[in-house]
Amino acid sequence: MKKFLRSFSVGSFAVGLTLGVVGTALSASRAGSSVFPDVPVGSYYDAAVGEMYGLGIITGFGDGSFRPNDGLTRGQAAVMMQRLRNEVLGIEPSSSSASSSSSRSRRSSSASSASTSSSSFSAPAVNEHGKFRFTTNAYSVDEDEESITISIVRTGGNTGMASVDYKVVDGTAKGDSDFEKQEGTLVFDDNDTSKSFSLTILNDTESEGDETATIQLSNVTGGAEIIDPDAATLTIVDDETASSSSAAAQEGPAQGTLQYAATMFTANENQGNSTITVERLGGTKGEVSVQYSMTDGTGKNGVNYTKTSGTLTFGDGETTKSFTLGVLDNTDIGGNKTVNLTLSSPTGGAVLDEKYMKSTLTIFDNEVGSFGSGSFRFTENDYDVLESDGYIDIPVLRQGGSLGQATVQYKTSDGSAHKGSDYEESSGTLTFRAGETTKYFRVKVLTDLVSDGGESVTLTLSSPTKATLASPSSASLMIY
Repeated sequence: MKKFLRSFSVGSFAVGLTLGVVGTALSASRAGSSVFPDVPVGSYYDAAVGEMYGLGIITGFGDGSFRPNDGLTRGQAAVMMQRLRNEVLGIEPSSSSASSSSSRSRRSSSASSASTSSSSFSAPAVNEHGKFRFTTNAYSVDEDEESITISIVRTGGNTGMASVDYKVVDGTAKGDSDFEKQEGTLVFDDNDTSKSFSLTILNDTESEGDETATIQLSNVTGGAEIIDPDAATLTIVDDETASSSSAAAQEGPAQGTLQYAATMFTANENQGNSTITVERLGGTKGEVSVQYSMTDGTGKNGVNYTKTSGTLTFGDGETTKSFTLGVLDNTDIGGNKTVNLTLSSPTGGAVLDEKYMKSTLTIFDNEVGSFGSGSFRFTENDYDVLESDGYIDIPVLRQGGSLGQATVQYKTSDGSAHKGSDYEESSGTLTFRAGETTKYFRVKVLTDLVSDGGESVTLTLSSPTKATLASPSSASLMIY
């Protein structure tokens, strides 16, 4: 990183200034696990992935995954460095940069020359209102799917309300024939960093090949900007024409090519079982079989799932088979977990698709709020306060994620204590802004002359928005 920054800086002062700009840009963070289902919540790289995604330096793969265990190629590294230069540092490449750098290297490193060089460096402007862009410049959807969700992100800043218009423009795909015509405005509230809209796909019976449309951004408000990619191509894959994977399978044996039906399966931690489907493509002649097995990813056998293995047998003409694995629920806030799935040892003349012979099951942690927004709970089951204290502030914790604004309602109710004589009734709404994890509400206690040995008040959380409730959502306050 330092080597990269030096190649775009002049003198030691400029290097320090550049690093300062980067530090400022990275200060607004989000969880990577709120964007990518295969990034475990709380992992050592969770925050880093979220920051890089928010800045537009990484975008993930077309299937929505991040694949944290894959290697990084030199080509991918070059693209990431280019995005860092363009979107964070704001430095434009110059044809004279090489000669200028060479010339500078021959100069004296005196204080005066360093000062002169640094004065010619101007720090890139950071737009606190953010920059809008698509998450990718290419989307794809099968014609027989009902819709596709398109996401727009706000990077580099999220201060204040801002909006951006979107429109789907005809290409070879036509509005109201291949998709429903659509245009609209996405409004980002203060601290919002991502919005999406759903585009309806229309199926037909014509064999017309894959078709495309263009989605465009325009008319930004609120002081924000639009950056590349500000347009994206949507490819609608014709289901009357053999898909590329099916076409490849057709070139295989008459007995067929065996593969997982998806590169990633998902399951909720509390659903009990997950069904995994295996497909037979390109040929269905005769009886064939394939073995399936699984190994720990971030999920552990006996803790997050129950390991199983076996053989799937396809009869003559059969195209799909499935197996079931047990998903284990627990009360730990451990984040999403993964299980590695593998096919092996095909028989009967069938072969394996090398690309899809492996897959991943992601088990979503139900103790973590959806989309990284978190869950609300009390910090304790029991609180106590003396009458002479006059009041107590009750803490409410937002755990498992703090993405975006979320709210929860609180109230007090009589236990053995009575409102108006032992305490003042309290109720309301706690609003947690993005990144906030703790809020308090106050319960005032009243002094009386009766020695009653302690009386209880019931505290309750309810009606969360943009998040969920976790245990304990009810607690007891003892007044002594």
